[in-house]
Amino acid sequence: MLRRVLALASTAILTAGLAHAEATRSLRVTLAGDPASPFSVENLAGKMIIVAGDGDEVAAVATVHAENEELAAAVRFEQVTGKDGEPALRVRYPLDRHSTIRYPSGGRSNVDYDGHRVTVSSQSGVMVYADVDVRVPRRAVSASFRNPVGSITAEGITGKLLLDTGSGDITARNLEGAIKADSGSGDVRAERIKGSYMCDTGSGSCQVDGFEGDTLNLDSGSGTIRVTHANATKISADTGSGSIRIEQADTAEFMGDSGSGNIEFEGTGTRLQRVKGDTGSGDIRLRLPGDTAFELVADQGSGDLACGFKDAQPIVKKRTVIGYRRGDGRVRISLDTGSGDVRIDPTP
Repeated sequence: MLRRVLALASTAILTAGLAHAEATRSLRVTLAGDPASPFSVENLAGKMIIVAGDGDEVAAVATVHAENEELAAAVRFEQVTGKDGEPALRVRYPLDRHSTIRYPSGGRSNVDYDGHRVTVSSQSGVMVYADVDVRVPRRAVSASFRNPVGSITAEGITGKLLLDTGSGDITARNLEGAIKADSGSGDVRAERIKGSYMCDTGSGSCQVDGFEGDTLNLDSGSGTIRVTHANATKISADTGSGSIRIEQADTAEFMGDSGSGNIEFEGTGTRLQRVKGDTGSGDIRLRLPGDTAFELVADQGSGDLACGFKDAQPIVKKRTVIGYRRGDGRVRISLDTGSGDVRIDPTP
């Protein structure tokens, strides 16, 4: 009896192991045509990594993961025509046979991909996804990288770039040009960016560490926004319910808008001309260089107004202090908070 039980247990373990066996295969494709023209790379689910290569071509490798050999063999990596008419390198799944695919690292998403409406789930469907590595020329390119379910990482590339994922994190490092990172529900982190940069995420955070260039535009539906070490013509930050924190920013203009979070801005340098902050129920705190001349006007439903510049003169309206003026008032500051405090101090 004991031998029979052990035999049955061994069979069960072997069967479970076979059930969870994974088939993998690698598919390589090179973009045909001029890599200086706009192109895109598309994958349905998995990780996408984009870096600069040593050659003058766009080449990509998709590592396919599937629950069996037959399913893995049904995945193709081909050049097709993208939605805007551009050449596109697209990972193509057997979506005519499977409308739900399982990606273990994803949640649940319904997306349009390759002419099909697809459900990507971490719990149901056939298990099949691909991790894509892309190499692009070191010169400037015009490219879109789309990954509806999964993360995107781009490093060391230049040009007009779109990093687009529906439900994954985005990491952008050492990029230069006109850069946009767009995530439906993931966190977006950028480091050492030059040119112009836009972050747009539905419910994640936007973080920037090191920016130099023209415009820095950050938008989150409900996440936090944080910037450190920025040298920009204009910084714009907008979040529905998170906080905004800008540190060590040399900029001519800052605009911050939060539905219910705090706004903190620390300015450096001498270029600053305008600051505008608006929050429904948070506090606003500004720190500016000690020699800054400014005129600050605050519109507050309730909350305290304080100024750490000892020589600033109060602006009084109907016996109420609504702001402060210092010197010639060169920097115009307009702040609006529904129920929070407002404070301005010299930068330590």
